[in-house]
Amino acid sequence: MNFQLSSFDDYLNFYSLIELLILLASILISYYFVADNLKKFVSNKANSKILKDGLTRILFPLCAVVIIGIAQTITSLFFYQGLLLLGQQILIALLIIRASVYLVRYLTNQNSIIRSFENIISITIWIFFLLQISGILPQIIDALEDITFKIGAQKLSLLLMIQAIFAIFLAILIAMTICRFFENKLLKKSQLDPNARVMIGKVFRIFLYFIAVVVSLSSFGINLTFLSVLGGAFGVGLAFGLQNIASNYITGFIILMDKSIHIGDVLTIDGHYGIVTLIRSRYTVLKKLDGVEVIIPNEKLMSQNIINHSLSDRKARIVTDVQIGYNSSVDQAFEIMLDAAKKEKRVLKDPSPKVYLMGFGESGIDLKMTFYIEDPEEGSWELRSNVYRKIWRKFKEEGIEIPYPYRNIEIINKEEK
Repeated sequence: MNFQLSSFDDYLNFYSLIELLILLASILISYYFVADNLKKFVSNKANSKILKDGLTRILFPLCAVVIIGIAQTITSLFFYQGLLLLGQQILIALLIIRASVYLVRYLTNQNSIIRSFENIISITIWIFFLLQISGILPQIIDALEDITFKIGAQKLSLLLMIQAIFAIFLAILIAMTICRFFENKLLKKSQLDPNARVMIGKVFRIFLYFIAVVVSLSSFGINLTFLSVLGGAFGVGLAFGLQNIASNYITGFIILMDKSIHIGDVLTIDGHYGIVTLIRSRYTVLKKLDGVEVIIPNEKLMSQNIINHSLSDRKARIVTDVQIGYNSSVDQAFEIMLDAAKKEKRVLKDPSPKVYLMGFGESGIDLKMTFYIEDPEEGSWELRSNVYRKIWRKFKEEGIEIPYPYRNIEIINKEEK
């Protein structure tokens, strides 16, 4: 039986079927063999979860694009590959989307706003791809180029502005990537003070953002003199409505420079007691002992009284008050209280715990014990409880009385008078 192509349509259908089979085979090989093995390799080597997830998401479309490209090179010697080209373009669009989403997740914290931003990126790339393969994109580009307007003496087209916005967005992403690398790889390994690292990172980030915007606009021939107009408008807005925001930003840099507050310091402000976990340009995050995070505008850190429990010395003093009966031995109570404190691992030996006789109350003798810990961020309630329990048990064993208030009430009979 001889196989022959009787018409041009049969010729097209035959080679289209071959292209479809090659396309499916390339996708299957990429998904089940190449990408799967590379995912295992990446999972073993990547340290960051975000990095691991991002790389594993782009491996499949990347491998598929490469394999289809190899197939295109081979089959181009025999016939035109329209279907292979279309499949490759779709996979390239998928690769760009996944790479963009991964980059956004790597550079920013994941939240609902970022999720919606990822969807906008995906939809924009798919729309651009559909317009490209349908042939409508060149017409839209021509129409956007015909729409012009003036900013000062310079004539700009709508297409040029869209391209400039896209270039600024791309340049800022590159700047953010460089900043993240600089902060994670260089600053964290340096011996600089934590505040100095944060301040250098912020100055470096602002500098890169400025360079990214200037280079992006200059590359499209946009005159940068109009930035002075925007600067004047920003100055007016700053004078009227942005005073508090500007004050918070400036205060943030002052805090970082004067080193009055560091990351890890234990503070009390506005009744909130906790640890400084983050210092941003506009606000500082204070994590309380119950896990609640308090966001404090930097301006408050300059205008209000703040108790820094670890400014010059991280040691914190813990005070426990005990009252014993007048018939109990004070010296024995001293020994029991000191022994209870010394048995706790968190209690420092230097300075050592001290017990003081503070006075003679209505119901008993007032004693006060002080001891120090070097990890106040861990809290003191559990430690106090453990010390009091040891004192209570030992007092009961030794017969030391813990008094309670009592009153004598004398009832006078009026008839006896």
